[in-house]
Amino acid sequence: MEGAQCDLLFTNAHILTMDDQGTQLADGYLAVSGSEIVALGPMAESPPVDQAAEVIDCADCFLLPGLINCHTHLPMVYFRGMADDIALQSWLEDHIWPAERRYLNPDFVYQASLLAAAECLKCGVTCVNDMYIFADSVARACSDAGLRAFVGEGVIQYPTAAAPTWADGRRLTEALIAKYHDHPLITPTVCVHAPYSCTPEILRAMQAVAQEHKLLYHIHLHESEQEPDSIDWGKEDESPTHSLLRIGVLGPRMVAAHCVWISDHDIGHMQENDCGVAHCPTSNMKLGNGIAPVHSMIEGNLAVGVGTDGAASNNNLNLWEEIHLAALTAKAAYKSAEVVPAQQAVSFATSRAAQLLHAAHIGSLAAGKRADLVVMETNRLHLSPRYSHPDAAYAQLAYSAQAAEVRDTIVDGQVLLRNGQLTRLDEKELIATAQQWVDGH
Repeated sequence: MEGAQCDLLFTNAHILTMDDQGTQLADGYLAVSGSEIVALGPMAESPPVDQAAEVIDCADCFLLPGLINCHTHLPMVYFRGMADDIALQSWLEDHIWPAERRYLNPDFVYQASLLAAAECLKCGVTCVNDMYIFADSVARACSDAGLRAFVGEGVIQYPTAAAPTWADGRRLTEALIAKYHDHPLITPTVCVHAPYSCTPEILRAMQAVAQEHKLLYHIHLHESEQEPDSIDWGKEDESPTHSLLRIGVLGPRMVAAHCVWISDHDIGHMQENDCGVAHCPTSNMKLGNGIAPVHSMIEGNLAVGVGTDGAASNNNLNLWEEIHLAALTAKAAYKSAEVVPAQQAVSFATSRAAQLLHAAHIGSLAAGKRADLVVMETNRLHLSPRYSHPDAAYAQLAYSAQAAEVRDTIVDGQVLLRNGQLTRLDEKELIATAQQWVDGH
């Protein structure tokens, strides 16, 4: 980019590109113009600083792609701490669903989503894949916060606060698609809650919408051991995956959240039908559902990304914990220290996550990709000392790093967290608004 101007120039960074070759630049630069990365390379080839509108010195820092949270319910941050230590079905039927019917409205969802977006940005998350009710309010909040988001209206066979019938949910989905079809940050998706909460008619109809518009088809699947018995239209001894296959909705662009109780046979069906998995280790464990066979998914060539689930069942949106647990729980479950190595675990929130969401424009660093970036400080006690072998940086990120190390978060070329401070959202105001809602209810 000799002689060209850029908006942001990151210098002196240890860059982890998360590309297929595992390219690292121990002392590198990265240039951003508008919303795109325009160049990166060793510092010896960096353009002069006077060619940049702003220079961001990344000495003693990692620079890597912004993290991607592959399964969220952002507005549930307002239910954080409301009901804990309860099994999944009781948690849903006796606590969460009644609270949603009672309290949800567009303003609740908007305000809660702003709080969640702020938490995401402070954790280095630049993109989320969200399923919830009043999805238009989620999308509006993410857009206002500057957070990249895949967003869909959660369609279910029961009445919700937003949709008295599932057909109303479909209409909300179609309206969301029409409104955001060319938005720079918001990508509409098609969301169905689960096989046990949707009829075959709903599942087929919503898949048709997804296929028509070539959108993600986001669903909860194999979350609990009891799920097969909860599908009243399923056949005896039939897995949820096979039930979906039988009715013809196991297909391309499906993002299946959880998949704790999935078999190798199910993994084969998913791979053959171009489905992927959003792995949520914290939520899976907290709800007592178990540990997903993520190593078998990778061996079966499934696209896998990590997600937090909602903050009501996690209880945070800190994706670093999911990276950490994705590696450790797999090693424990398979009784092997060699499965899910550190680089692979980090890829679950970057390059593999982008593959899962069919989002080739994010997830790794290269010229032409969107400028979704996170700067991580490395000069901390628990990150010291630092080794220089090729796997050392990934190990620090997967096993040692915390959200507190996130210094800067950039989405689409916009610096939304600078030196640990949000630039667009008022953190204190968001916290106060959330507490006011709790105190008033």
